Amino acid sequence: MKKLALVAAGFLCTGFLGACSNQGMATSTKDMSQQTAKAGDRQPSGKKVKDVSLQGVDGKTYRLSDYKGKKVYLKFWASWCSICLSTLGDTNDLAKAEEGKDYVVLSVVAPTFNGEKSEADFKNWYQSLDYKDFPVLMDSKGDLLKEYGIRSYPSALFIASDGTLAKPHIGYMSKEDIVQTLKEMK
Repeated sequence: MKKLALVAAGFLCTGFLGACSNQGMATSTKDMSQQTAKAGDRQPSGKKVKDVSLQGVDGKTYRLSDYKGKKVYLKFWASWCSICLSTLGDTNDLAKAEEGKDYVVLSVVAPTFNGEKSEADFKNWYQSLDYKDFPVLMDSKGDLLKEYGIRSYPSALFIASDGTLAKPHIGYMSKEDIVQTLKEMK
């Protein structure tokens, strides 16, 4: 009888956990939709992208205007984000493949914002990684995060060759979907 009561209690607990989990998922999906809407409200697709100048981990200065005439995949990520870290290899592969292509791959990290390391600590940490084919730009003042409403990682902006925002994207995106989005852009 005790075994039956334990089994019944186990099923009951599993049911409650499942219900709580589904409620959390609904909230997460709603929150993501609101974040996407907010990011779109700040910088709607088709609007001219503000030119920015950021220093890369490599010490070079990068300006979005330097890439006029090319499509830009601008990835926002953080060192603590497991999804971001698991997709750095794909980002590196996309950047390697960009030679002769009509797009460029850039990534942005915002030191001290949203739980990110300090600039010096990030640079020191990043040097131990083996991703050398795409620049990592330092948004040290958080200006890009604020401008485009970036609140979660990974996030991305797809910028058309005419310098307008083609599409903001929040969350994971496969390498194939990134390539497809770039192909569909003007």
